[in-house]
Amino acid sequence: MDAMLTGTGIALAAAALSAAGFLFVSRFIPERWLVADADAASALYATIGMVYAILIAIAAIAVWEPRSAAGQNTDLEAASLVEAYWSANGLAAADQADVKGLVVAYLGEATGAEWTSLQRRREPGEHAEMLFTQLRLRVDAVRPQNEREQSAYGQLTGQISAAAGARRARVQAAGDGMPGLLWPVLLGGGLVSIFYLYLFGLDRTFPNGLMMAVVGGMIALLLFVVYQVEYPFSRAFAISPASLTTALSQLRGLP
Repeated sequence: MDAMLTGTGIALAAAALSAAGFLFVSRFIPERWLVADADAASALYATIGMVYAILIAIAAIAVWEPRSAAGQNTDLEAASLVEAYWSANGLAAADQADVKGLVVAYLGEATGAEWTSLQRRREPGEHAEMLFTQLRLRVDAVRPQNEREQSAYGQLTGQISAAAGARRARVQAAGDGMPGLLWPVLLGGGLVSIFYLYLFGLDRTFPNGLMMAVVGGMIALLLFVVYQVEYPFSRAFAISPASLTTALSQLRGLP
């Protein structure tokens, strides 16, 4: 709700500024400084609009692909750890208890303090990293004594390896935002798209002012949405730890 109100406020403020700029130009800028050939200006503006649309598309791809991958890796990590928990049933009692305990402890940390760290600082949690390292070391220390334990151990190592790869990709994606050069380009392109309309020499009428307001508001709203999607685990469209939380609830409910 806060993001919706903020986005609405930003769009309305941009619309008001855009319309105010139009009123200022139409009242105080001499006509000889404005575009005389409307057809040529319209064709050029269409080119500017197309280029800016391409920039917005590039920005959307740049922020959406890491976000989508982060969500998939979160789901993969949760599924792999649940399967690892079940595979541990085939191990000796001591190994089974240690592995299961570490899986549950890690999930509790990953959905708690570490997830908060990913949201606020875009960094993994040290304790979660330590618990996962302990889990991998404990799995490596298992020495199967029979065929059943050997089969369970083979499945377990594959599942822990898959979880490790998914975790690595997930925490790395936390800091994958917009390439640094792209934000200035987007902001500059938005300003050019609005300011260029002022040069058309349009009459100071309500429909023309409304058109300017709509263009300014829509550009601001698009940039606000891109900003909110920029980091996978932060801001309004952040990925939730639902799959990890569900896995933890399932495993804690088991006898």
